[in-house]
Amino acid sequence: MDELKDQNEKLETTKVETGSFKDPVDRETSDFEDRMDNTEESESNEQADSKLEQKHVTKEERDVLHAEHKEDHISFMQRLLAVLTSPKRGMKIAIKSPMIIGLLVIFVISAMAIYIPQRPMFSKMTMMAIENADKVFTAEEIDALLAGGANTSMFMSMFYFVFTPLFKGLVAFALAILLSGHGKLKATMGVVMNAYIIMLIGQFIRMVLVLASGNPYFSLSPAMLLAAGQETSQLFTVLSAVDLFAIWYLFVTMIGIKEVHDFSRVKAFAVAFGPFLMMLALGVAGL
Repeated sequence: MDELKDQNEKLETTKVETGSFKDPVDRETSDFEDRMDNTEESESNEQADSKLEQKHVTKEERDVLHAEHKEDHISFMQRLLAVLTSPKRGMKIAIKSPMIIGLLVIFVISAMAIYIPQRPMFSKMTMMAIENADKVFTAEEIDALLAGGANTSMFMSMFYFVFTPLFKGLVAFALAILLSGHGKLKATMGVVMNAYIIMLIGQFIRMVLVLASGNPYFSLSPAMLLAAGQETSQLFTVLSAVDLFAIWYLFVTMIGIKEVHDFSRVKAFAVAFGPFLMMLALGVAGL
């Protein structure tokens, strides 16, 4: 009996030392602490995931802000390429950063750059008109007519590149307001003037072709299909308006107007093409 009692005491001692035997209160306390540890670990993981997610969102926002910053500081050449190759992106740039004053300066410089190489041709045309006139002019009158012709050509060049886009921008804004548009004047002007870069390129190409051909009436329009000698006719004038670059410019303008005023395609078309079609109709009616 004594040996059996000693073995039981040794067994209980071993259980206590190895932790296999615990008091019920101690065991409950231990289980509670384990659950708390698991809860803290779970909360810690959730917080970590939240922080990672927050970092991810912040990175996306930072990327967007960085992209917008780049759009705000885009160069003229990048703006030009965007308008030509990706009109929708180009118009978004025009709306966000119209660059109206900068474009006006570029248009003035371009008007001079296009006019000066063609000035001798304009003078020659004026001289031909003087020679074909019934009246005999004195040397002083001829000099005055040549100077007046040069000034007129210069004014027309400036009008085409500076006043025309400004006027078209105002007309487009007025029409958009009549059609319940909610866009701003500055954004509308930015759309029209940035799209007008297409017209600028068209005039540079036309200048090269005029100088190469020696034909001051050369244009990229159906008017070139008319027989020689009709360059001063009203039909030639009307057909000259349907220029490749003019149609391109109008379509890009329509994209921008749609974006600025949140218009349907029909309304955007009416604003962009309306004045052009009205002038074309008046020209056809006058034939």
